[in-house]
Amino acid sequence: MSLPRIVLSGPGPRTWASSCHLRIGRLPELEVTLDDTSVSRLHAEVYLGEDGWVVRDRGSSNGTHLNGMRIGRTPQQIRLNDTIQVGNVTLHVDDLRGRPLSIRVDGRSVQIEASAERSWDEAVEAFEPSEERLQRDGRSFLKLMRAGYRLAHSPDPDLALRQTLEEAVAFFGAQRGGIFLTDAPSSQLIVRSYAVAAGQDSPGRPPGKTLATVALRRRRSVLFKDSADAAPFQADSVLSGDMTSIICAVLRSPDRELGVLHLDRGRNQAPFTEADLYLADSLAAAIALGIDRQELVARHHELFLQTITALAQAVEMRDQYTGNHTHRVTAYAMLLAEEIGMSHEDRRHLQAATALHDIGKIGIDDAILRKPGRLSGPEFEQMKTHVLRGAEIIQMIPGLGWALPVVRGHHERWDGRGYPDGLQGEDIPLCARVVAVADAFDAMTSDRPYRAGMPPERAFEELQAGSGTHFDPRCVEAFVRVRPKIEEMLEQEAVFRQKAESGTLTVSRRELAQQLASDSGPHTIPAAVMNSIAQTPMPASRPG
Repeated sequence: MSLPRIVLSGPGPRTWASSCHLRIGRLPELEVTLDDTSVSRLHAEVYLGEDGWVVRDRGSSNGTHLNGMRIGRTPQQIRLNDTIQVGNVTLHVDDLRGRPLSIRVDGRSVQIEASAERSWDEAVEAFEPSEERLQRDGRSFLKLMRAGYRLAHSPDPDLALRQTLEEAVAFFGAQRGGIFLTDAPSSQLIVRSYAVAAGQDSPGRPPGKTLATVALRRRRSVLFKDSADAAPFQADSVLSGDMTSIICAVLRSPDRELGVLHLDRGRNQAPFTEADLYLADSLAAAIALGIDRQELVARHHELFLQTITALAQAVEMRDQYTGNHTHRVTAYAMLLAEEIGMSHEDRRHLQAATALHDIGKIGIDDAILRKPGRLSGPEFEQMKTHVLRGAEIIQMIPGLGWALPVVRGHHERWDGRGYPDGLQGEDIPLCARVVAVADAFDAMTSDRPYRAGMPPERAFEELQAGSGTHFDPRCVEAFVRVRPKIEEMLEQEAVFRQKAESGTLTVSRRELAQQLASDSGPHTIPAAVMNSIAQTPMPASRPG
């Protein structure tokens, strides 16, 4: 079924077309602007009602006439070839087709006022704001259109996406906005970010996905309106307050649809126009390009982490007494990094660097690496060279320079008595200080042939005792603050290990990680930590 459409012609000859709404008057921002002194600033309007196209006067000075009959504010039905006179100007109805397209949502009828079905290239290159709007806020929109670039290059994509959405809400005069992205496993839309207009209280929950799903399935951006004039539209996307005009612009790259940009206005606001829809459609295309690149970077990073993990596991397979050490240290380091406020980009690098922190052990003799007892003095000196061997390996791999401070410096001490360089205090890179705490905690709590691992409470006491001498005091304090999360993780790991050893395990390690990540309690474990747990294989020879 084709969308509704009306075409009016006037003097000049000039024509105006729309699938939803035409406001007529002298104001430059109106859809039909007439430069005639007999026409009022806002004279009349033509719009799509429930039973078809209608026209009504908007309180003009010289009146509006339909086929020679003066009309008032009550909407009057329009038919093909009718004439509409506004002041001394006569307009002809040259084309008239269709009725409002509507859908049923939660028992209510919601009209599709207009839709934009354009390719990505057309959406990005062909947006045409009106001259008046371009002069008024063109700079703001051009800034918005750079959203794709900002998202593609931002070290914190979630923050960049939220900022872009807040700017979109302000630019379009919306009361609220949301970004829905398609979840790959389920193909369902999930809320990635949402924002409300400045000065409004934050809503209890983000917009619902009902109308966004409609737009995504149609693969076109859609302008919706509440078809019931007596009551606000009610659907799962309504929060407290009403929502009577909604734009759902499809986020798509040149290759695929990624999600939907949602913007809505309430009953006390003017409804969105078809021009708003096309601007939002162009913005959605720009946003999608940035999201698409971020997802590509994330996939590459995941592949990179898997490669590094496999390399680290090759080292651990040679040392039967430190099974899964790398994964546990990575999990602890990520918890600590988040607690001290490390940036998204720094945490991303830290996750990979920590997986490589003991890579130099691949060059240590088996007689030392696999010795079942304590190392002698000379053997310990040989073991200490693993940081230098690791640094040499890292330096041979282009693009891994950011991992060097962790690989080389995770055995430095706050008081300067560490190795290999004897760095002191804040001269030690922060990422190395973080891994030093995580590494020591795991070493203390892990079993060895010559001693049993400490209980966690004792290990925390040892860390605090070494604060200011062995360890960065700030890192120790933060590590103690995340103690509930660490203990929760250790408890879950212990249960998992016991069930695995008894043959009663009914959940995979990845499923365990997902369960922990979805926990809504006060000690929810970050997703990066869950990724480390999910990738950890069960120890082949002894508990880690």
